[in-house]
Amino acid sequence: MITLDRRAFLSGLAGSFFAAPAVAAPQQTLQPAAAASGACWLDVAAPFISVDPEQGLNTELLLTATCFPGVEGFRETRYATEYQILLYDHTGKEIHLENAGKLEIPAMRPTLLDMRALSGRDAFYGGAKIRLAPSPGQVARAGDLFSAGFVRWDLPGNFDNVHAHPAAPQQAIGRFNYSMPFPALSEYHCAFSLFNPGDEESDGLIRVVDRLGRTAAQRRYQLRPHQTALFAMDGLKMFETPAEAFAVTSLEKTPLQEAKLADGGAIVIRNETERVPFAYTFMKGRAGGSFTVEHPLHFQADAPVKPARATPFTGEKRSFPTQALVYTPMLLKGVRIGDLQLESRIYLHASRWAEEALWMMPFVTTGEGTIAWVSNRDAKFGERVAPSAVTDQGVVRLNEFQSCMIDSRALPLPDGYSGGFGAATIPKTSHSLNKIELRAVNWGRVAMTHFRPGGAVAKSYKQVDQRGNLASDYIVSGAHVIGGPQGHKRDCLLAVMNIEFEDDYTSSPLLQVFGPRGLAGEKKLGDFPPLACRHLLLSNLFPELQSDPAHPFTLRMQAANALMIVSALHIDYERQDIALEHGSDRHSTFQDFKC
Repeated sequence: MITLDRRAFLSGLAGSFFAAPAVAAPQQTLQPAAAASGACWLDVAAPFISVDPEQGLNTELLLTATCFPGVEGFRETRYATEYQILLYDHTGKEIHLENAGKLEIPAMRPTLLDMRALSGRDAFYGGAKIRLAPSPGQVARAGDLFSAGFVRWDLPGNFDNVHAHPAAPQQAIGRFNYSMPFPALSEYHCAFSLFNPGDEESDGLIRVVDRLGRTAAQRRYQLRPHQTALFAMDGLKMFETPAEAFAVTSLEKTPLQEAKLADGGAIVIRNETERVPFAYTFMKGRAGGSFTVEHPLHFQADAPVKPARATPFTGEKRSFPTQALVYTPMLLKGVRIGDLQLESRIYLHASRWAEEALWMMPFVTTGEGTIAWVSNRDAKFGERVAPSAVTDQGVVRLNEFQSCMIDSRALPLPDGYSGGFGAATIPKTSHSLNKIELRAVNWGRVAMTHFRPGGAVAKSYKQVDQRGNLASDYIVSGAHVIGGPQGHKRDCLLAVMNIEFEDDYTSSPLLQVFGPRGLAGEKKLGDFPPLACRHLLLSNLFPELQSDPAHPFTLRMQAANALMIVSALHIDYERQDIALEHGSDRHSTFQDFKC
């Protein structure tokens, strides 16, 4: 471990962070929504909804209702978010819901919908479109499609959650490469769902590649409107049911079809018609009973690509002219919370984008904002990356669809370390291509989510009208505090990070907790200097608050002057399982997705 001042670190990164960013039984009753005349409706896609009594599997939708003007608009009950749920079985046939699936939710009143009760069906699987618009007389459109709605899966021994996927026309029409890295198939059974939310057919090609981007298997897909299909990651076999897709087999009895995927790789889906499919990837541990879900990311398929640079460094001082910054506040090594021990793994991945090679300089920050480790100052850096072949000149170099893994146990950090992980990149890339896996070592459980954007992307949010001039306005949902010190049942570990890089903005963020009746509590978290990252238990911050399984909390973190992020680790002590939620700014998609 080193201790490097932030400014000394910055001196080696010559770049403009102000550049333009790179481009889802008895019936549950819904309260009717009165759609505003001329309202701007935007869509998100939920690529896998399932009710499966064979597995004890149920799905819930958590709707957050984050539309309101200014900083305090949530206090006005007239400000609400109107939703419409369009549910389809796996063949693409609509499952008609009461009131056509429409409901209205007052601002910041998180609402959980049980899909078994809502559909009135005891067994089905498929996908859903979730449409949303602000109630009349407030903001022009929903500002954050990433926190608009979450899909939550409950199994007898597991749970997980992932946000629904933005599926506005800018994202749902066109030709894209849709990819994400997946972990070692020697450790995990991986499968994925593919859902076409469009009204026209979606056709294209699915490939799985190894860590070095070499094709291991490929097949064509064809999805009718609203159809959902299930595939194995190993060999791309199609499954008929969720139970088949989730079944974990012993490698001794059923060896991998594609041995080159034993160490992991990436899934790449390219649509060749204009309609874009959406996916969730399911990862189940071959030992320990873990279950986690994550999603790929779309990059335009036909964008021109420049040749790779021979080196990312410039000038005599070998500056790294950074074009983008990506972060996760969940870098943990041997961290203990009671008897729970947590470790992190990082997965870095490149799509096919602006240049033939993506260069990434990883670094680790402390709770006070100093640099604890950076790749180009580590003579053993190549030994810490799997595969080491993607390291070059003290940084990561990824060709299209290549990926790598960095285990926190391999980093020169002390046991018990907690902090932030970032990467400076050339050229620009997306945070969502890069994943963080958190491992509850003694429970044998894991959770995965993706990074957060920094630099120009994060700065652009402040330009939104009716934001109230906040530098940061972050949302995390699905949090619980159930039980007390003598018997914890649910809790939430918050990872809070100041991602200011060039500017010396220190901030004391305000954390607010919202339940079904609105604001339930708020607290200042103390000063966070630039790049400081700290981890806080929700039960310690608000010992007086209690949730219940049907009414999770939504958390909101505000900072007036500093760019900050918050992610959450949801902890279920009864099932001994964990889930991650990356958090999202309340205006993260306002300028990207319009009517």
